[in-house]
Amino acid sequence: MCSGLLLVAMDNTILNVALPAIADELRPGNTALLWIVDLYSLVVAGLLVTAGTASDRSGRKKFFLIGMALFGISSVVAAFSGSIEVLLASRVLRGIGGAMIMPATLSVIRNVFTDSRERGVAIGIWSATASAGSAIGPILAGAALQYFHWGSVFLISLPIVVVAMVLTVIYVPESRDPSPGRFDPLSVVLSMAAVVGVVYGVKELAGHGLAPVATAVLLAGLTLAFTFVRRQGKLDSPLLDLSLFKARRFVAATLSVLLSFFGFFGLLFFLTQYFQILRGYSPLETGLWLLPLALASVVAAPLTGAIVARTGTRVTLAGAFALLSISLGVFSLLGGENDTLLIVLGFLGVGFGASVAVTAGSQAIMTSAPPERAGGAAAIQETSFELGAGLGVALLGSVMAALYSTAMTRFTDTAASESLPAAAVAASKLDGPQAAALMDAAKAAFIDGLSAAALVGAGVMLITAVLAAVWLPPLAVEREELAAGAGGDW
Repeated sequence: MCSGLLLVAMDNTILNVALPAIADELRPGNTALLWIVDLYSLVVAGLLVTAGTASDRSGRKKFFLIGMALFGISSVVAAFSGSIEVLLASRVLRGIGGAMIMPATLSVIRNVFTDSRERGVAIGIWSATASAGSAIGPILAGAALQYFHWGSVFLISLPIVVVAMVLTVIYVPESRDPSPGRFDPLSVVLSMAAVVGVVYGVKELAGHGLAPVATAVLLAGLTLAFTFVRRQGKLDSPLLDLSLFKARRFVAATLSVLLSFFGFFGLLFFLTQYFQILRGYSPLETGLWLLPLALASVVAAPLTGAIVARTGTRVTLAGAFALLSISLGVFSLLGGENDTLLIVLGFLGVGFGASVAVTAGSQAIMTSAPPERAGGAAAIQETSFELGAGLGVALLGSVMAALYSTAMTRFTDTAASESLPAAAVAASKLDGPQAAALMDAAKAAFIDGLSAAALVGAGVMLITAVLAAVWLPPLAVEREELAAGAGGDW
């Protein structure tokens, strides 16, 4: 299961490192550039609830193997994409595969490790594997881009696909819900349409303001989400077990996963461009710069269980999000002589804080669910993961893009005002002084946008830390309720 998760985690950061090379060849606008990242998350988020529940019904091992096969096929399609349309299509196929893989990893762990202590260790290893993938991905992608076409970064996935499928066939037992109940196709349609509508609407509004179409799509998504929730409450066998959300602990865990990835992936999206274009680093050097982020995550994940046991969920989550807030705020100071120290400290803080929040949240989510509904609970966790990552890129990226475009309106080349990679392409066609003036302005605009996006992210993390401190019970109350077997009530 960890080998499959490693593949998905690597894919997220591999794409970020490859974005400048893709932009240089395929010449997407800023919106298309965002969609290359967002489309995968959008498809996965829309399908996770259905995939997780369907895997409970028909077999988690089977779903995992099919998802891995689709992931491998999408790798080949993406590697040989000759247009932005084909690349986006490969991202859709990859999203379908990812939606089948991700709930299976946690739901199999939930059913194999029946002892709560062993399960906590296993989920800590699972979370550390995701962080390890985040570290390995940029390095492998950077090495490939040093010598080969950008399509080679997608082919890195193929050996892992083969190994993961072989290990799964040999070692993983099949498991499913023995009494799945009636399957409701309308709930499937409602869940997919609601998630896609909400995420798309938020993304477009964040990037383009109160556009009529985006507003209508967002309202439609919210309406469908409300309809979906009401329908689940009336069904004997709901697609999504909403009773889990009656527990404050489960809600806090879900939000901690979503918001930590909001900051984590929103940060990665624009910092990879900062390294490669502003600082002129190669893709391999960019990958190495991300090591402090991933190494801090790997260290934090196995420690989270002990931290929660000693300090309680309230202090753990409040402290993790406070650290995330401070660390994101550090990135708003980029642009001076001490950038190297700021980047290392910021990455260490973000990596440690996000890993603690995600691991604690994942353990709470999977412990709250009965084994037969493990796929549905895992789908909620993974939906939070993907929504957080997608919204982080969309909202923080859109804040940065809006400020960048506003600052660049004085230039007649409209392409240069779309994104920093586009400005670099436009500058390559100009004479020396004009090119230098354009790139100086573009770099200054990018830094200003990056600072604003980092501050927005820091503010979201700070609010979350305060809510965790106020909303969750103190350690003494938590221990009493857990000892009484009522830990899920809060």
